[in-house]
Amino acid sequence: MELTHTLDFLVVGALALLSVGLVGVVVACGQLVPQVNRTLTAYEKLATTLETELAPTLREVSKLAGGVIKIQSVAQQSITDVGTKVEDVTGNLTKVTDTAKKESNVWGTGLLAGFKAYLSSQANKESSHG
Repeated sequence: MELTHTLDFLVVGALALLSVGLVGVVVACGQLVPQVNRTLTAYEKLATTLETELAPTLREVSKLAGGVIKIQSVAQQSITDVGTKVEDVTGNLTKVTDTAKKESNVWGTGLLAGFKAYLSSQANKESSHG
């Protein structure tokens, strides 16, 4: 009978420990449930906020990207226009330089011819006086 009492005592002790363990698990779950509830509420609020704010934000980002593309296009066009104007100015300067060279050659030749004519007329005057 002693063996039976010992076994009964061990079974009762094991059941008591099991009960204490289950009470601990229930207490831990009792503290965990409100935290899980707060976390789920926060996730719901986040999902609502994303649903509400994401579409307008994406529209604004799309507008901004469109504006950047327009600015880039205008800048490229302006750079092309400036390049064309620089080429035009360079061409005009080249024409003016060529014209100035031709005119200075004409003036130089004309002055030289006039000076020679003057000298030859002076020489003719001296030879007829002399």
